[in-house]
Amino acid sequence: MPTLTLKLPADAAARLDRMASRRRITKSAVMREALEDKLRSSANEPSVHDLMKASVGLIDSGVRDLGHNPRHLKGFGTR
Repeated sequence: MPTLTLKLPADAAARLDRMASRRRITKSAVMREALEDKLRSSANEPSVHDLMKASVGLIDSGVRDLGHNPRHLKGFGTR
């Protein structure tokens, strides 16, 4: 089984210790269960694209090369 290392805030580590002790299982087992639950539940969630695909492309800026012309992209993503 591959190994994954992660850093936790002190309060989360303490809660993990308590849960593992209370359930009499390892901290690794608690984390594997939590990760599996999260992965299973998020697999069924729609993506942002799925939620927005009906709206994509509805608004016309009037500029044909807006998304790829460097002149239009100058300064994009800067503060």
